[in-house]
Amino acid sequence: MKRRKIVLVAGVFPPGIGGMQNYYYNLSKHTKHDMTIVAPEYPGSDAFDEQERLRIVRGAFMRGERADISSWGRLFRQVRRTLRGEEPDVTLYGYVLIGFIGLLFRVFGGRRYVISTHGMDMLMFRRFIGLNAVVKLILRKADGVLTNSKFTKRLVEDYGVDPRRIGIVNPGVERVYDRKPADEELLEQLGLEGKYVLLSVGRLVTRKGHDRVIEAMPAILKQIPHAVYVIVGDGPARERLEQLARATGVADAVIFVGSVSGSERLNDYYSLSQQFIMVCRELEQGDAEGFGIVYLEAASAGVPVIAGRSGGASEAVLDGVTGLLVDPESANQIADSVVRLARDEVLRERLVRDGYHRAKTEFQHDVLADRFDQYIGRICALPSVRVARRLARESARQNAR
Repeated sequence: MKRRKIVLVAGVFPPGIGGMQNYYYNLSKHTKHDMTIVAPEYPGSDAFDEQERLRIVRGAFMRGERADISSWGRLFRQVRRTLRGEEPDVTLYGYVLIGFIGLLFRVFGGRRYVISTHGMDMLMFRRFIGLNAVVKLILRKADGVLTNSKFTKRLVEDYGVDPRRIGIVNPGVERVYDRKPADEELLEQLGLEGKYVLLSVGRLVTRKGHDRVIEAMPAILKQIPHAVYVIVGDGPARERLEQLARATGVADAVIFVGSVSGSERLNDYYSLSQQFIMVCRELEQGDAEGFGIVYLEAASAGVPVIAGRSGGASEAVLDGVTGLLVDPESANQIADSVVRLARDEVLRERLVRDGYHRAKTEFQHDVLADRFDQYIGRICALPSVRVARRLARESARQNAR
């Protein structure tokens, strides 16, 4: 494989916390290509960069982890300086609208660019005619589009992108997630001794489905009286979820832990649970789970998994093979699946075994980075979009003669 030079213009990056941050960090860390990262500044980013062997250029391009339009001029100038200094084979843009800069450098400099997409970004602009047209232009002019799942790939194809230019590289699982005994101190701290623990890990937003699990808790408690629902994460829906738990009469059986930092500590929470559950659903306003790496983290920790049948979750969880998929809108189906897993030891052990094997073989970062490397190599070997269209026009003219 020919070693290529890549500039990654990352909308988010560590030490910021989140799935996309981990995605870009691990691609950068494990790729065999030569990569330079243009990343936003964070508190503690200097210390982070010093301990990493990555080539990172920082700038004040984001505000609250959202694209800061007022600073796009600074981002444009930084990207221009980086491209002139590095002369990469391709530039990878980690946010579709930031890809507009790639489009400009394509038009005025002929530079190759690839857009990285994650699912929700392919849905959220469809209600806005102007923005949707810009997204369509950015995607169709790109040399490639990197997606995190088949679900996201289908959304990209809806924009008319040539399927041959679309690649899939799923998020990966940190090796630290693995089977281990429950942390007795943590069990005592949370008052979980002798409890049957259901666990969710994720930002507290509507699409994650915490509310549906809370609504299912009365039925679950009738069958499993010592069940407790532990929610790790924080977000704008927390107050609403706490009110729902009180209104449903299950406040004593729902524990809000808040945010947990660090993979090792998060693994402790997976290890104290009997089931992992996150019943994501797709919302009308274009909000969906593009993949769901937490399902594979739980599987890697040896925990049986229940997911909502929506978005890319059906790729992260294979129904009846590595976990169970349920209708995310049905409290009855959620409760029935929880009870089924609790009572069917043979099913539970099979799902744990096969889920663990899949997480540890197909979703390790070195395996996924190899797919990324091959995809970048393939994109760089293809004629550019501009050349491909010129050749197609010439071929059409010759055929018409």
